[in-house]
Amino acid sequence: MHSLQAWINMPLNVWLACSAALMLGAFVQRATGFGLAIIAAPLLLMLEPRLVPVVLVLFVFTVSLLMVRHYWQEIRLGAIGVALIGCLPGNALGVWLLLAAPIVVLEKLIAAIVLFAVVVTLFRFHPPVNRLTLFIAGVLSGIFGTVAAMGGPPIALLMHGFPLGQLRGNLAAFFILTSLLTLTTLALAGQVSAWHFKLALTFLPAVLIGNMLAHAVAHRLDRRLLQGVTLGLCMLAALGLLI
Repeated sequence: MHSLQAWINMPLNVWLACSAALMLGAFVQRATGFGLAIIAAPLLLMLEPRLVPVVLVLFVFTVSLLMVRHYWQEIRLGAIGVALIGCLPGNALGVWLLLAAPIVVLEKLIAAIVLFAVVVTLFRFHPPVNRLTLFIAGVLSGIFGTVAAMGGPPIALLMHGFPLGQLRGNLAAFFILTSLLTLTTLALAGQVSAWHFKLALTFLPAVLIGNMLAHAVAHRLDRRLLQGVTLGLCMLAALGLLI
Protein backbone atom coordinates (compact mmCIF):
# COMPACT_ATOMS: atom_id res chain seq x y z
CA MET A 1 0.00 0.00 0.00
CA HIS A 2 2.77 2.43 0.90
CA SER A 3 4.63 1.58 -2.29
CA LEU A 4 1.47 2.31 -4.32
CA GLN A 5 1.03 5.68 -2.61
CA ALA A 6 4.68 6.51 -3.26
CA TRP A 7 4.28 5.52 -6.91
CA ILE A 8 1.16 7.66 -7.51
CA ASN A 9 2.47 10.42 -5.24
CA MET A 10 -0.89 11.21 -3.62
CA PRO A 11 -2.97 9.91 -0.68
CA LEU A 12 -5.05 6.82 -1.49
CA ASN A 13 -8.35 8.48 -0.51
CA VAL A 14 -7.63 11.34 -2.92
CA TRP A 15 -6.81 8.85 -5.68
CA LEU A 16 -10.09 7.01 -5.08
CA ALA A 17 -12.08 10.25 -5.16
CA CYS A 18 -10.35 11.30 -8.41
CA SER A 19 -11.12 7.87 -9.91
CA ALA A 20 -14.80 8.29 -9.04
CA ALA A 21 -14.89 11.77 -10.61
CA LEU A 22 -13.31 10.46 -13.82
CA MET A 23 -15.65 7.44 -13.94
CA LEU A 24 -18.68 9.73 -13.64
CA GLY A 25 -17.29 12.08 -16.27
CA ALA A 26 -16.62 9.20 -18.69
CA PHE A 27 -20.18 7.94 -18.20
CA VAL A 28 -21.67 11.33 -19.03
CA GLN A 29 -19.32 11.85 -21.99
CA ARG A 30 -20.34 8.54 -23.57
CA ALA A 31 -24.03 9.09 -22.84
CA THR A 32 -24.35 12.69 -24.04
CA GLY A 33 -21.37 13.38 -26.35
CA PHE A 34 -19.41 15.63 -24.00
CA GLY A 35 -19.08 16.29 -20.30
CA LEU A 36 -16.06 14.39 -18.96
CA ALA A 37 -14.03 17.52 -18.29
CA ILE A 38 -17.00 19.70 -17.36
CA ILE A 39 -17.81 17.37 -14.48
CA ALA A 40 -14.33 16.19 -13.58
CA ALA A 41 -12.27 19.40 -13.94
CA PRO A 42 -13.70 21.36 -10.98
CA LEU A 43 -13.73 18.22 -8.81
CA LEU A 44 -10.14 17.31 -9.68
CA LEU A 45 -9.04 20.89 -9.16
CA MET A 46 -10.35 20.72 -5.59
CA LEU A 47 -8.91 17.22 -5.00
CA GLU A 48 -5.57 17.32 -6.86
CA PRO A 49 -4.83 20.41 -9.01
CA ARG A 50 -1.80 18.76 -10.66
CA LEU A 51 -4.15 16.56 -12.70
CA VAL A 52 -5.67 19.55 -14.52
CA PRO A 53 -5.49 19.87 -17.47
CA VAL A 54 -3.05 17.16 -18.69
CA VAL A 55 -4.67 14.00 -17.29
CA LEU A 56 -8.11 15.25 -18.29
CA VAL A 57 -6.96 15.92 -21.85
CA LEU A 58 -5.56 12.37 -22.04
CA PHE A 59 -8.93 10.93 -21.07
CA VAL A 60 -10.97 13.22 -23.30
CA PHE A 61 -8.79 11.81 -26.08
CA THR A 62 -9.30 8.21 -24.86
CA VAL A 63 -13.09 8.40 -24.54
CA SER A 64 -13.37 10.21 -27.88
CA LEU A 65 -11.43 7.39 -29.55
CA LEU A 66 -13.84 4.86 -28.04
CA MET A 67 -16.82 6.89 -29.28
CA VAL A 68 -15.64 7.73 -32.77
CA ARG A 69 -15.45 4.09 -33.86
CA HIS A 70 -19.22 3.83 -33.31
CA TYR A 71 -20.08 7.07 -35.13
CA TRP A 72 -17.35 7.47 -37.78
CA GLN A 73 -19.91 7.37 -40.60
CA GLU A 74 -21.57 10.48 -39.15
CA ILE A 75 -18.42 12.62 -39.18
CA ARG A 76 -18.39 15.67 -41.46
CA LEU A 77 -14.91 17.20 -41.38
CA GLY A 78 -16.13 20.31 -43.16
CA ALA A 79 -18.24 21.12 -40.11
CA ILE A 80 -15.22 21.23 -37.80
CA GLY A 81 -12.34 22.25 -40.10
CA VAL A 82 -12.67 26.02 -39.56
CA ALA A 83 -13.06 25.49 -35.80
CA LEU A 84 -9.82 23.50 -35.76
CA ILE A 85 -8.00 26.48 -37.34
CA GLY A 86 -9.38 28.69 -34.57
CA CYS A 87 -7.99 26.30 -31.97
CA LEU A 88 -4.40 27.25 -32.87
CA PRO A 89 -4.47 30.82 -31.46
CA GLY A 90 -6.80 29.57 -28.71
CA ASN A 91 -4.24 27.02 -27.55
CA ALA A 92 -1.52 29.68 -27.47
CA LEU A 93 -3.70 31.96 -25.32
CA GLY A 94 -4.58 29.04 -23.03
CA VAL A 95 -0.93 28.17 -22.43
CA TRP A 96 -0.17 31.81 -21.66
CA LEU A 97 -2.94 31.80 -19.03
CA LEU A 98 -1.64 28.57 -17.48
CA LEU A 99 1.86 29.98 -17.18
CA ALA A 100 0.96 33.54 -16.15
CA ALA A 101 -2.15 33.22 -13.96
CA PRO A 102 -2.01 32.12 -10.28
CA ILE A 103 -4.00 29.02 -9.29
CA VAL A 104 -6.73 31.13 -7.64
CA VAL A 105 -7.41 32.91 -10.93
CA LEU A 106 -7.42 29.61 -12.81
CA GLU A 107 -9.95 28.17 -10.35
CA LYS A 108 -12.30 31.10 -10.98
CA LEU A 109 -11.78 30.84 -14.73
CA ILE A 110 -12.57 27.11 -14.74
CA ALA A 111 -15.68 27.73 -12.62
CA ALA A 112 -16.77 30.40 -15.14
CA ILE A 113 -16.21 27.97 -18.05
CA VAL A 114 -18.34 25.31 -16.30
CA LEU A 115 -21.14 27.81 -15.64
CA PHE A 116 -20.92 28.95 -19.27
CA ALA A 117 -21.41 25.33 -20.34
CA VAL A 118 -24.45 25.00 -18.06
CA VAL A 119 -26.04 28.20 -19.41
CA VAL A 120 -25.42 27.13 -23.01
CA THR A 121 -27.03 23.74 -22.37
CA LEU A 122 -30.03 25.12 -20.47
CA PHE A 123 -30.99 27.99 -22.78
CA ARG A 124 -30.06 26.40 -26.12
CA PHE A 125 -28.96 29.52 -27.94
CA HIS A 126 -29.17 29.36 -31.73
CA PRO A 127 -26.22 31.34 -33.16
CA PRO A 128 -25.72 31.18 -36.93
CA VAL A 129 -23.34 28.47 -38.11
CA ASN A 130 -20.84 30.01 -40.52
CA ARG A 131 -17.08 30.38 -40.92
CA LEU A 132 -16.87 33.29 -38.46
CA THR A 133 -18.84 31.61 -35.67
CA LEU A 134 -16.97 28.34 -36.21
CA PHE A 135 -13.62 30.15 -36.00
CA ILE A 136 -14.67 32.00 -32.81
CA ALA A 137 -15.91 28.72 -31.31
CA GLY A 138 -12.54 27.16 -32.19
CA VAL A 139 -10.61 29.96 -30.47
CA LEU A 140 -12.73 29.64 -27.31
CA SER A 141 -12.47 25.85 -27.46
CA GLY A 142 -8.68 26.12 -27.71
CA ILE A 143 -8.51 28.39 -24.66
CA PHE A 144 -10.96 26.34 -22.59
CA GLY A 145 -9.37 23.05 -23.65
CA THR A 146 -5.83 24.10 -22.79
CA VAL A 147 -6.74 25.61 -19.42
CA ALA A 148 -9.14 22.90 -18.24
CA ALA A 149 -9.65 20.28 -21.01
CA MET A 150 -13.14 21.76 -21.51
CA GLY A 151 -13.12 22.54 -25.19
CA GLY A 152 -16.59 21.12 -25.78
CA PRO A 153 -19.15 23.82 -24.90
CA PRO A 154 -18.30 26.40 -27.61
CA ILE A 155 -18.38 23.89 -30.46
CA ALA A 156 -21.33 21.94 -29.00
CA LEU A 157 -23.25 25.23 -28.96
CA LEU A 158 -23.04 25.35 -32.75
CA MET A 159 -23.66 21.63 -33.28
CA HIS A 160 -26.56 21.07 -30.90
CA GLY A 161 -29.04 21.07 -33.79
CA PHE A 162 -27.34 18.05 -35.38
CA PRO A 163 -28.96 14.59 -35.10
CA LEU A 164 -27.68 12.81 -31.99
CA GLY A 165 -25.40 10.37 -33.83
CA GLN A 166 -23.92 13.14 -35.95
CA LEU A 167 -23.42 15.32 -32.87
CA ARG A 168 -21.57 12.57 -31.00
CA GLY A 169 -19.45 11.59 -34.00
CA ASN A 170 -18.38 15.12 -34.92
CA LEU A 171 -17.67 16.10 -31.32
CA ALA A 172 -15.61 12.92 -30.84
CA ALA A 173 -13.57 13.63 -34.00
CA PHE A 174 -13.09 17.25 -32.94
CA PHE A 175 -11.92 16.23 -29.46
CA ILE A 176 -9.44 13.67 -30.82
CA LEU A 177 -7.75 16.31 -32.98
CA THR A 178 -7.90 19.12 -30.42
CA SER A 179 -6.64 16.86 -27.61
CA LEU A 180 -3.56 15.98 -29.64
CA LEU A 181 -3.02 19.67 -30.41
CA THR A 182 -3.47 20.63 -26.76
CA LEU A 183 -1.10 17.93 -25.49
CA THR A 184 1.53 19.03 -28.01
CA THR A 185 1.15 22.66 -26.95
CA LEU A 186 1.33 21.81 -23.24
CA ALA A 187 4.39 19.58 -23.79
CA LEU A 188 6.20 22.37 -25.64
CA ALA A 189 5.41 24.66 -22.70
CA GLY A 190 6.91 22.14 -20.25
CA GLN A 191 3.57 21.31 -18.59
CA VAL A 192 3.58 17.55 -19.33
CA SER A 193 5.63 15.02 -17.34
CA ALA A 194 5.97 11.23 -17.06
CA TRP A 195 4.02 11.45 -13.78
CA HIS A 196 0.89 12.51 -15.69
CA PHE A 197 1.04 9.42 -17.92
CA LYS A 198 1.75 7.19 -14.92
CA LEU A 199 -1.29 8.53 -13.08
CA ALA A 200 -3.42 8.27 -16.20
CA LEU A 201 -2.65 4.54 -16.40
CA THR A 202 -3.89 4.03 -12.83
CA PHE A 203 -7.13 5.90 -13.61
CA LEU A 204 -7.74 4.13 -16.94
CA PRO A 205 -9.84 1.25 -15.47
CA ALA A 206 -12.24 3.77 -13.87
CA VAL A 207 -12.65 5.65 -17.16
CA LEU A 208 -13.22 2.42 -19.12
CA ILE A 209 -15.81 1.23 -16.57
CA GLY A 210 -17.68 4.54 -16.81
CA ASN A 211 -17.63 4.32 -20.60
CA MET A 212 -18.87 0.69 -20.64
CA LEU A 213 -21.64 1.42 -18.13
CA ALA A 214 -22.91 4.27 -20.28
CA HIS A 215 -22.80 2.08 -23.39
CA ALA A 216 -24.84 -0.57 -21.57
CA VAL A 217 -27.49 1.54 -19.81
CA ALA A 218 -27.52 5.11 -21.17
CA HIS A 219 -30.10 4.30 -23.89
CA ARG A 220 -32.50 3.19 -21.15
CA LEU A 221 -32.19 6.39 -19.14
CA ASP A 222 -34.33 9.45 -19.60
CA ARG A 223 -32.05 11.89 -21.45
CA ARG A 224 -33.63 14.96 -19.82
CA LEU A 225 -33.18 13.49 -16.36
CA LEU A 226 -29.57 12.56 -17.09
CA GLN A 227 -28.90 16.05 -18.41
CA GLY A 228 -30.57 17.65 -15.37
CA VAL A 229 -28.52 15.62 -12.90
CA THR A 230 -25.34 16.36 -14.88
CA LEU A 231 -26.01 20.11 -14.93
CA GLY A 232 -26.76 20.09 -11.20
CA LEU A 233 -23.43 18.38 -10.46
CA CYS A 234 -21.61 20.84 -12.71
CA MET A 235 -23.15 23.84 -10.96
CA LEU A 236 -22.31 22.49 -7.50
CA ALA A 237 -18.71 21.81 -8.50
CA ALA A 238 -18.33 25.27 -10.08
CA LEU A 239 -19.85 27.00 -7.05
CA GLY A 240 -17.45 25.04 -4.85
CA LEU A 241 -14.55 26.64 -6.73
CA LEU A 242 -16.07 30.12 -6.45
CA ILE A 243 -16.70 29.98 -2.70
